[in-house]
Order: sequence, then C-alpha cells, then structure tokens
Amino acid sequence: MDLDRASDLRASIRGGDALVGGWVSIGHPAVAEITADAGPDFVVVDTEHGELGIGDVADAIRGIEAADGAVPLARVPAADPVPVKRVLDAGAAGVMVPRVDTAADAELVVDATTYPPDGVRGTAGARTSRYGSDLPEHIEGADDALTRIVQVETEEAVGNAADIAAVEGVDALFVGPADLSTALGVPLDYDADPFRAAVERVVAAASEAGVPTGIFVTDPDRMDEWLDLGFDFAIVGYDAAFLRSGTEEMVEAFRSAAEE
Repeated sequence: MDLDRASDLRASIRGGDALVGGWVSIGHPAVAEITADAGPDFVVVDTEHGELGIGDVADAIRGIEAADGAVPLARVPAADPVPVKRVLDAGAAGVMVPRVDTAADAELVVDATTYPPDGVRGTAGARTSRYGSDLPEHIEGADDALTRIVQVETEEAVGNAADIAAVEGVDALFVGPADLSTALGVPLDYDADPFRAAVERVVAAASEAGVPTGIFVTDPDRMDEWLDLGFDFAIVGYDAAFLRSGTEEMVEAFRSAAEE
C-alpha cells in the first residue's frame, strides 16, 4: 500500500471533497484495471455480495494499482477483524463495512483496522508492506492512512447516525439506497417519504459531527438530486451493470438495424 496516496484519499474524503468512486464485483484483474483507468478517485472491491475470494481481491487491487490513478478500497462482509485484516494485508487502502447499526459496531471497525495497542489488527509481512520489507514503516503509518467508511443501512442505524458519526476513526457514513429503502419497507422507492426522511436525518447527523456522507448511484439522472440532498461523494455504478447495459445496447442496435 502506498501510504502517501492512501493518506491523501483519507484527507480528501474527510475534507468533504466531491470524490467519485468505482465498484468491482467481477473477479478478474482486467475488470478492476479498466474500472480504475476510467478515472475514479477510488475503486471499491466488493466481498460482501460478490463471489470474490482473498486471492481475487489481491489481483483486483493489483489491477487498480496498474492503472496508476485510483486508490483501492475493499468492502468486507462485516466488522470482523479476520476479513478486515486479510483485505488490508492484500493492499487495500481502507475498508467499507456494511450494517454498522450502532456506535459500538463502528468502534469494532476502527479496532479491526488499527494496530495494537490501540486496536486488534494482526501484524504480518504481507503484500501491503512489500511482504515485510517495509513492515516497520507500514505499522507506523497505516493507522492514520487508512480510510474507514461505515454503511448506514437500517432504521436502527439511521436512529444512531449521530453516535456512529461521532466515533473517532470513522471517516465517512455511506448510504446504500437499495438496502436502506428495503429495510424501511419501501424497496427501491427512492422518492418514498420514509426513505427521504431517513436520508435527510443521516446527512444532517453526519454534517453536525463534521463527517462526510456518500451514496451509491446507479441512475445518472439522479446525480444532481443526490448531491442536492447533501451527499459529499458517490460511487457511480458497478462493473456487472455496465457490462450488461453496454451489451444490451449493442444487441438492440443490431436488431433494430436488421429490421429496417
């Protein structure tokens, strides 16, 4: 992991910069490299819903780094120190953690990503420290360089958003609209009053704590709308959707032309 680039990303996120991220769930480094080469500030490698194993994560991070632009992050399945340390050892410059419902959950995230004596992250000569050759420097600098993004996905998390944002070490709150709207009983209805009210509450709570908020955007026509609601940064689309939509567009173009 490049500590300087990781630190720059964390500072930019914490500063509320309008950053844009990519998303990778397909287990091939070329997909990660293409995503990173498109120009996002960071790319998240997903291990919560995707089929990626730790080897796939390491290869995806190599692909992101090969594009020499975006900073690699990883989403883990939960605030569990074991998967957290594995993606960090593979070279991720930070983590996104789903289902952070309470301040105690957020504290677990910070602990899992922090070396002792302040945290519980295991120490090893892995890829992130050039297989141990930079281990002393890595241990000294990693805690302050890593980005920690926690997801607000439930009604409980919305109610605790202020407490979650106040946890030292949390760099940003993140709303996944699909999960949050489903949890509120209005699945995928982003215009529903309960969803809108929840979003406004999360953004306001984070802003009060001086913590930025991010949003997952799959519809480009809603980009202005999300920013108007107060979100600071966004992850825009995901690899599988782009592959499908691009293929569908070309298939339809051919069939339409063939019918003429």
